[in-house]
Amino acid sequence: VEFADGWGCHVLHGTPVPEWVVDEPTAERIAAERNIEVRRTAIERLGWDVYIEQAGLRLLATAPDPGNPGCELRLYEPPRDVRVPPHRVLVAVNGSVERDGTRRRYGLTVPDTLDDPVSAAGWSYGLSGQHYARLVRRT
Repeated sequence: VEFADGWGCHVLHGTPVPEWVVDEPTAERIAAERNIEVRRTAIERLGWDVYIEQAGLRLLATAPDPGNPGCELRLYEPPRDVRVPPHRVLVAVNGSVERDGTRRRYGLTVPDTLDDPVSAAGWSYGLSGQHYARLVRRT
C-alpha cells in the first residue's frame, strides 16, 4: 500500500511485513528475522517445500498425526548454526480450518533431543508422546 504522501507499508494476509517478504523471501532472510509472525508469513509466501529445501532441513521422521486425522507430522533437523541453540523443526497441519476453508501448515521449534514426530507434537502441548498419541482431536 502506498499513499499519496509517499508513506507506505507492506501487509500480507493481515500481517505487516518488511518489503522483502513480498518481493524476495529467502530462507536466509527468514532465518535472520526475529519476529515470529513475519517469519511465518515469509515461509508461507515462499512455500514450505521451497523453504525446507533452501534452509537445508533434513527430514528425520514422519508419522500420522493422531490428534489430526488424515494429516502427517514431519520432523526435520536444520543445519547446525553456532548462533542458534540446537533444535529441530516439527512441521504440522493446523487442527483448525481457516476462514477460507484451508488448513495451514506451520513449523514448531522443538528440542533436538526429540527423534519422534509424535513425541515432538506432544512436547509442544506439554504432553508425552504417549499421551499425545491418545488424543481424539486437537484444535
